[in-house]
Amino acid sequence: MGGCGETGRRSRLKICFPDGSAGSSPAIRTILGLALGALASGCGPADDPNRVDISIIGPPPKLGDPDREALDATRSIMLRETAKGLVRFDASGQIEPALAESWIVTDDGRSIIFRIHRMKWPDGREVTGDDVAASLNRAIANNSENRLKPLLTAIDAVVGMTGRVVEIRLKTPRPYILQLLAQPEMGIRRNGTGLGPWRISERAGNAFILRPAPDPLAETSEDAPEDLRQIHVKGGRGALAVARFVNGTSDLVLNGTAADWPYVIAAGLDGAQRLRRDPVEGLFGFAILPRATFLKERSLREAMSMAIDRPGITAALNVPRWPTMERLLPNMLDSGQAPAAPDWAASDMAERRSLAARRISSWEGARGAIAPVRVALPPGPGMKMLFARISADWRRIGVPTVLVPYADEDADVRLIDEVAPNNSANWYLARTGCTYGLACSPIGDTELKTARTAPSLGQRSAAIARADAAFAQAAGYIPIAKPLRWSLVSPVLTRYRDNGFGVHPFAELRVPAKN
Repeated sequence: MGGCGETGRRSRLKICFPDGSAGSSPAIRTILGLALGALASGCGPADDPNRVDISIIGPPPKLGDPDREALDATRSIMLRETAKGLVRFDASGQIEPALAESWIVTDDGRSIIFRIHRMKWPDGREVTGDDVAASLNRAIANNSENRLKPLLTAIDAVVGMTGRVVEIRLKTPRPYILQLLAQPEMGIRRNGTGLGPWRISERAGNAFILRPAPDPLAETSEDAPEDLRQIHVKGGRGALAVARFVNGTSDLVLNGTAADWPYVIAAGLDGAQRLRRDPVEGLFGFAILPRATFLKERSLREAMSMAIDRPGITAALNVPRWPTMERLLPNMLDSGQAPAAPDWAASDMAERRSLAARRISSWEGARGAIAPVRVALPPGPGMKMLFARISADWRRIGVPTVLVPYADEDADVRLIDEVAPNNSANWYLARTGCTYGLACSPIGDTELKTARTAPSLGQRSAAIARADAAFAQAAGYIPIAKPLRWSLVSPVLTRYRDNGFGVHPFAELRVPAKN
């Protein structure tokens, strides 16, 4: 039988393990139980209205350089909070000014001119348009490893103008470029230092303590109240993050994904108001890396996609209202046509699997047995459940599988679980295209390049539609569902908002206390 036990000095939540649920396995119960036991004697956040304790599921927090390496979740969030860009996302996922106090877009859409707030770097030197231009130019330089660089090819030049003005000149109009500029990777930095809104004050054990970045231009007064706000940020495994929240030692858990969803079920949080899910768009599916001979065959890649019982996967993980996907684009976006659907989409599951099995059998009859497909997944109990379902689906059509670490260089298929950085089809096509070494469509890749250089938005939309159709035909990406992003939120964080980009600025979590 399942069991429940009450814990949590502040949260008053019950840890329930209903039989048959995604969190009912002995391993998940044991891990979460041990984590709770380790925290039982720990002190939670004091009732300090100026303090927020945040657990991020992922590596320990530290700063990183997005132009030299890809950022994990914790480094991305830390950069967002310590190095704001020209614009930023607010708590609702809408664009608002950050370093830029205003901007204008020229009539032809090929130039955006920003006027920067008057402010200073920590060394006392005033921030100039040249500083901003230098930071953005590093991000799009030929040797940059910035993950957004492939999406910024429309930028012709970034030029610092007189004083506090910077201009971004575009080769072609880009309606969604501000959403890219609001991403953490586009935070403005000089010598590795950003301009807030927070600064790293100190380190306490495995936590970073953030305090508001001082405004060097603010008038000082002995009567001015001190800003006492502080954010304590920790990283760690999903089980520990959930346990901290249940135990009352954390106000907020961020970066929850399908990998750690079973811990939410195990903790009995799936129906609580404290569990929040962001309505994000993006990719959750398998990229096919055509190393194995049979994966070079488009019809066999298609067979693997049509054999998957997508609703069965979401049901197995016990995620309510988790939209499944059979196509690359979630909706029309900036394409000239509705998203391209595979030819088999109208068939029922029995018909799909029968056709897929015949294709696999025919190939094996001519070429020999298929070697086990190496499936690369991140760690976490949700991923083990996903593999069990995928493995069973593919075994039904004659395709054996083996689970390998996510970074395995010899993987045949690798999960993509990413939130789209803007509302353009460009990212979806680029992320599943030839640039990443996937089983792609050269025709689609050519159309994507055409879209990026199209002189008008109409021509660009038409090229995107052709690229989408070609990518669907190539079957180099196997869609499963939309990305799952969840958070655990204390009732004291009254300004927390769900949003389509999964962005939750620390300064907008609660109303600041009056000092």
